[in-house]
Amino acid sequence: MLRFRGNHKLNNETMIKLRISHKLFASFFLILVTVVAALYLSRYIFSLNFQSYIHQVEIERIEKLVPVLQEEYQKNKSWVELRNNTPYWAELLDERSDIRKNRPPSREGARQERTLSRILLVDSELRPLVGTVEAEDQPRLVPVRVDGSTVGWLGLKKRSRYGPPAAFLERQAKHLTLLGIVVIALTALIAFLFSRHLLQPIQRLAQGTRELANRNFTVRIKPSRKDELGQLAENFNAMAQTLETYEKLRQQWLSDISHELRTPLAILRGELEAIQDGIREPSPKNLASLHMEILRLSKLVEDLHLLSLTESDSLTLNFQQISAAAVLRTSLESFQNRFDQCGIETALDLDDIEEIKIKGDAIRLGQVFMNIFENGCRYVESPAILKVRCHLDNTMLYISFEDSGPGVPDEVLPRLFDRLYRVDNSRNRDSGGSGLGLSICRHIIEYHNGTIHSEKSALGGLKIVIILPVAEKGD
Repeated sequence: MLRFRGNHKLNNETMIKLRISHKLFASFFLILVTVVAALYLSRYIFSLNFQSYIHQVEIERIEKLVPVLQEEYQKNKSWVELRNNTPYWAELLDERSDIRKNRPPSREGARQERTLSRILLVDSELRPLVGTVEAEDQPRLVPVRVDGSTVGWLGLKKRSRYGPPAAFLERQAKHLTLLGIVVIALTALIAFLFSRHLLQPIQRLAQGTRELANRNFTVRIKPSRKDELGQLAENFNAMAQTLETYEKLRQQWLSDISHELRTPLAILRGELEAIQDGIREPSPKNLASLHMEILRLSKLVEDLHLLSLTESDSLTLNFQQISAAAVLRTSLESFQNRFDQCGIETALDLDDIEEIKIKGDAIRLGQVFMNIFENGCRYVESPAILKVRCHLDNTMLYISFEDSGPGVPDEVLPRLFDRLYRVDNSRNRDSGGSGLGLSICRHIIEYHNGTIHSEKSALGGLKIVIILPVAEKGD
């Protein structure tokens, strides 16, 4: 078993060492070798067919000699005149056939002489009459029949060379070989350059991923191409930008959490150490102060837990068809005493939406409304007014909350729903909250497929608008 694992590891290392450039080069080279092999195979097949064609043409030519030999045999009733009589054989062919008839003593005549030297005649028992037969001659025999009986065989020896056509084929083979070498060299060079061109952006991407693995989220790759690899580089940069943003948010998140937890813990520690040192008495007033800080700390921890659930999609909601107007009215009535204590006058305008249903979780929506009401009590200056209005626009339900101020700067509006964010003038533990309420509201509304945003109010303060889809019939 150990030996098998070791071999498996070795095979993996060998496979890793086989780089993509090697694979690309090997692919190009194999394709080229296949093409060159196909060319040589086609050349070889053509050569065989060419030789067969020439041989067939020559056989057809010597078949024209068969009538001459038939006449000769019928005249002498045997082959006695032709047996080993080469001059008579040549004279017979000169006079009675068209193989050499009226041919000038030129290169064509020399070629015909070579042809005659390859023609042989054997009797019915394959004994040579004219010419000799060797094993390498491989003659093709044509029967000579007289009165229905085979009296001899006319044969043609196999060529050792095929003259000008053979020379042409040989030259073509040399040229093809030279061309194959040149093509192989050029293809190897092109494959090397192409693989290098193709792998350069991949290598940059590999280096970039190593940088990301080392938590260097500022790394970027300059796209140098317009193809898929260039698009991949752009996608890599977008991913790196997202990771960098999340890393900054994570660091800010940890810093904000430590800041939010440090203050109540420091207060608790200071109060308890003062009681331990005898500086303060454990009076009901001092204990109430400690209890208040513990409640504030518990609320912060609960909000952090709830926010973590919403951001990780782990929050469980019980969706039903509910009346948003009923949930809003119930939340407002339960918070009325708190409004009276803060000197805030409330006005509710439901615009006849009592029967309008949405698909949602009544408890979580009530939590959203209560968070918004709590923010109003913390930050508006009394005497103040808070107007709550609902109206229907096609298939969307709009719920707005407007207070009389003070307002917030325009540049702050987009950040009000960021976690742990609070406007500077509200950063105190007496009136300001933890900065998590609106962030939790945003996530809960998004769970309901809705949106929430803030804008300036016509009353001089802040306006928060929630948009929720109306439930379809049958949902």
